Amino acid sequence: MKTMKNTLFLALAIALAVSASPAAAQADFTKFVAVGVSTDAGFLDSCWVKHGQLDSWPAILARQAGNTGFQQPIIGEPGLGPCQILTSLAPTFKYASNTGKPENLTLARPYDNLAIPGYLGASIVNCVTNTGKTPCNNALIDLVLRGSGATVLQQAASVKPTFFALGPIGNEVLSPATAGTVIDGVTLISKEAYAASYKTIVDTMKAAQGGTGKGFVMTIPDVTSLPYFTAVSPIIGVNPATGAPIYVLGPTGCPAGYPACPVPAGTIVPLPLGSLMKVGYGVPCAVAKLPMCDNPLPDNATAISGTTVPGLLYPSEVSLLKTRTGEFNAQISSLSQADGYKVFDAAAFLADLAKNGRSYGGITLTSSYLAGGIFSYDGVHPSATGYALLADEVVKFVNANYGTTIPHVDLSAYFFNGNSSGGYPINSAAPPSQQQVIEFAAAYFTPEVLEAFWQTMAVPAASDGIALGASDEPRPQVGGPRTHRAKVGD
Repeated sequence: MKTMKNTLFLALAIALAVSASPAAAQADFTKFVAVGVSTDAGFLDSCWVKHGQLDSWPAILARQAGNTGFQQPIIGEPGLGPCQILTSLAPTFKYASNTGKPENLTLARPYDNLAIPGYLGASIVNCVTNTGKTPCNNALIDLVLRGSGATVLQQAASVKPTFFALGPIGNEVLSPATAGTVIDGVTLISKEAYAASYKTIVDTMKAAQGGTGKGFVMTIPDVTSLPYFTAVSPIIGVNPATGAPIYVLGPTGCPAGYPACPVPAGTIVPLPLGSLMKVGYGVPCAVAKLPMCDNPLPDNATAISGTTVPGLLYPSEVSLLKTRTGEFNAQISSLSQADGYKVFDAAAFLADLAKNGRSYGGITLTSSYLAGGIFSYDGVHPSATGYALLADEVVKFVNANYGTTIPHVDLSAYFFNGNSSGGYPINSAAPPSQQQVIEFAAAYFTPEVLEAFWQTMAVPAASDGIALGASDEPRPQVGGPRTHRAKVGD
């Protein structure tokens, strides 16, 4: 009997020791701080607004972990963007007035969510105010840092967080991609330059946490897999004589004397170019007699009728984006793990969503544009449902890596209620046709939305000398006469 008691006592002692192990103790959300970019700030529908921020994945994670004091730089309704609201699937939209005001400016300490839309790694390290120059050319800086004279990194470190999360710092690849201007060493920084800022971030936070990193970082998803880049196909028809696909027209790589020619397979047509395609840009006149048919879609970010629109991404640019993202992710993994941080593979998570989607009680969610339900109308940022899915995946990750039992996110509230703006169409009987997507993009990406979009996208420092939209020849105006004929091949 004595031996049995001793055995039970030993088993109990071991169980108690395991429950009090350092791994379990590290997941302390008493002071939880998140640093990142727009996808960590709850940005959606091209705007920053309270109903998106309350459903940011860091805010959801804090709620699930029992942290009721998680503070954010709330932008009151109707937000800053302007936010777009779908009023019918025709599609028609209305714009929320662009008058959102900060609601939490007087907080006497740094915010717990210090993510700023449009930020770069260098912004986190260096910026204390909006200077108008890269990496500090961002009006939202002052709404978050509030004239403190401290950078995001310094504010985050000053809190000495018990748990720290660093989102996917990926505007270094997203910004050149959305502009359609991917030039190594000019608009796209090197892996060494990226690593320099990233190392400063994780090393500083490690020191602030007592010499051991407690928390996790996120890898960068393949930005070219976002709906913004996948919704519009470069193929607009089939040659009835040969059965070969007919590709949209671009200005690059054309034979001498032809200012427009079919783009090669693997070219990406960013979503906002739908507004140009609707009037004929990129469309051979043999396919559709539209006002601007036979004119090429732009290759780089270009001003047309006073509105800056993105450019095509040719296969070499797509390849470079994918390669550089992989290099950045390798730096993220090695630098953060060396400091004790866990690595949440957001790249793998998004790739899995794109391939397999998610099904919950008969509701199917995918990363497809409009019908999928995971992404908001801008095609880059998640919807409230998408943020909830990410938060739930993060909960699983934290539980698996830190021995916690944080409860899963109740996704039903997002499926059936959306958010305070009314939610998003999901589980559509059929995905929209290409023409419907183009019509939708033309209605959504108006001059006002595009202007706001560019304002929130950081421009890499090396590109300050490049005038986006500059051209040796005048650009044709939307709705004007055709200026040339294009060569249309098979």
